Amino acid sequence: MEIEKFIALRPYLYHLTCKENAEKIIAGHRLYSANELIRLSGKKENHAISRKRRTKSTPILIGGETFFLRDQLPISEVNLAKCLTDNWTISDFLNHLNDRVFMWPTVLRLTSHFKTYESEKPVIFRFSTADILAANPHVKFCRLNSGATRSNSYLNGAPPERGPRSFLSASEFDWVPSQVAEVTFEKSCVITGSYRYGARPDGRFRQVQ
Repeated sequence: MEIEKFIALRPYLYHLTCKENAEKIIAGHRLYSANELIRLSGKKENHAISRKRRTKSTPILIGGETFFLRDQLPISEVNLAKCLTDNWTISDFLNHLNDRVFMWPTVLRLTSHFKTYESEKPVIFRFSTADILAANPHVKFCRLNSGATRSNSYLNGAPPERGPRSFLSASEFDWVPSQVAEVTFEKSCVITGSYRYGARPDGRFRQVQ
């Protein structure tokens, strides 16, 4: 896939977070994966979180500040077990997800994700795709919602395959830009350029000062 074509088709990337994390993200100019926040906490007892499905929002204390890891309720472990490749276990794939920062390339996909957490009144960030990809060359793309393991009738009730090749670089991604479902960054994502925030996918986005 050609990065330039993807940027032209998807000029914005969206990230949804809880309101408690938003100010810290703005102040730090960086988004961190769940595993990176766990590492930064410096607490060995937090390491087990990386390989378990979170059933609720989980607080992580770092230097006196609390960050929250979002739940993973859309993941069905029963379905996930049916679609893993390369002898991966459920824990392997959960750890793989927790290594990544996730963004949505369309308002439609953002809206679907937003509805799951609407009652929590999350914050939505809207970034320039060109700015984010220029600052984060370690970007990888996924052609499905990796964290929603829904059954698929075309696959005899199993979800699409998941494993070490779920997230691919642009040169490895053999689909067209319109088929990108998720844009991800291992460990962290540097925030550069001007960007906006809002409370709803269909609402007003205000400039971050």
